[in-house]
Amino acid sequence: MTLRIAILGAGRIGQVHARAVGANPNAQLVAVTDVFESAAQALAETYGAQVRDIDSIESAADVDAVIICTPTDTHADLIERFAKAGKAIFCEKPVDLSAERVRACLKTVSQTDAKLMIGFNRRFDPHFQALKATIEGGDIGEVEQITITSRDPGLPPHEYIGVSGGIFRDMTIHDFDMARFLLDEEIVQVYATAAALVDPSIR
Repeated sequence: MTLRIAILGAGRIGQVHARAVGANPNAQLVAVTDVFESAAQALAETYGAQVRDIDSIESAADVDAVIICTPTDTHADLIERFAKAGKAIFCEKPVDLSAERVRACLKTVSQTDAKLMIGFNRRFDPHFQALKATIEGGDIGEVEQITITSRDPGLPPHEYIGVSGGIFRDMTIHDFDMARFLLDEEIVQVYATAAALVDPSIR
């Protein structure tokens, strides 16, 4: 059975997911949408998909699942919309910047019995899986400290920063998830300090 997928958002992460879909013999990219039609067109042409608008994808009988790669402030609304439409959903993190909004969104997902996965992909990375197995096997003894360092390839566009969760919610959230995954413990306390050292305009 082939899973027929639409990608919402043809930016950098949308392109990453399109490559993954294209490389999977059990998946097919059938539709792409983006507010920038040229970006959607370029991605669609690369993978033999169609450019469609959100409404068309929502009602499409030939779309089984959607991958949400749009800006952070659109995630919760799109999850709810496609949950009600009966589509399986993979959404980039975070769901929303408000915990209350996240809870309301997940209530809709539960009520519609939708299939939803949030993009905490690192748990499935073979290197992290091997590290988890090493810890659980007792090969390194009792864990006293875990240090996680993450980097992005470059600064996000300025217009994106205003609607994103910033580095803590859009990227460091992966590190929080990995700490929970590796230790099988919940986070008790968080302390943060930051400085705008590369580009003062994003301070």
